[in-house]
Amino acid sequence: MGWLRLAFFMYVGLTIIYFVTSIYSRSVRREKLEKEWDTDPAREGVPQDERRAFIEAGMQAYDKGLKKRLLWLIYILPTVGFVATIYFVNWH
Repeated sequence: MGWLRLAFFMYVGLTIIYFVTSIYSRSVRREKLEKEWDTDPAREGVPQDERRAFIEAGMQAYDKGLKKRLLWLIYILPTVGFVATIYFVNWH
């Protein structure tokens, strides 16, 4: 039963890591979009509403993209390792 407690605390820790990494990743992507907008000389004098719409469209694309999905590996890889370790220790 100790492995259940270990798994519980592992998932609590992984959840914290997932949320922190997700927030950081979104922040980096938003900053990249803001810099892309600000460095384009053709966009000078364009209203802030268009800038905001550009950033929001980019963030929606990010949410549907591969990088967002790869964050799930934070759960998948340790789970596979945990299950494999339990299997090999107990049945081999």
